Amino acid sequence: MTVKSIIYVVDPMCSWCWGFSPVIEEIVRRYRDQVTIEVLLGGLRPGNTERFDERKRAYILSHWRAVHERTGQPFNFNFHPEPSFIYDTEPSSRAMIVVRQLAQDREFMFLSSVQEAFYVKHMDITHEGVLADLASRQGIDRDRFLQGFNDSVIRQSVWQEFDRARQLGVSGFPALLGQNNTDHISFTHGYQSTGVLVPIIDEWMAEPFFGFSRQ
Repeated sequence: MTVKSIIYVVDPMCSWCWGFSPVIEEIVRRYRDQVTIEVLLGGLRPGNTERFDERKRAYILSHWRAVHERTGQPFNFNFHPEPSFIYDTEPSSRAMIVVRQLAQDREFMFLSSVQEAFYVKHMDITHEGVLADLASRQGIDRDRFLQGFNDSVIRQSVWQEFDRARQLGVSGFPALLGQNNTDHISFTHGYQSTGVLVPIIDEWMAEPFFGFSRQ
């Protein structure tokens, strides 16, 4: 039996993933009743320990402007984080796994809220308290979220997801893959519009089986 699914490889602190947010929302709306759509955390800068200085700030803002110009997604360019801020993408990815376990139907909504909190509201989503507040706004019990967030099994799980993304050949985000049994096809590695992706996915959906793996 042929089993198909769409895999969305994302990092909550990847600016191009925020730019891709309306696209993945439309893809979910179009295809969620036909195939499973899976979120896979890719790991942009997990475990990063470098302080965020002015040079890094300028570099990040240049990316944000490029994403805004191409996608129209809102950004607040008045970005001046606290001196203690470290661009570690592991905590927000770990939070995604906790939400998936507690309320999988809110996974995409939580992702969008985390992205908006960072790129528009400049909330420090590397802090567990901020992530817990965002989860609570999705109707998730704050204490249960924090319990899961600090669980050693969850900590291990997020690194396993990062490894799986690499095993699938994904090194940049966003990425969108199609899985047909054990075979994979890449719809995109990087941002593409809905108009580009929908015909590609429709063609793949109409195919009964891929007998080989395409990256």
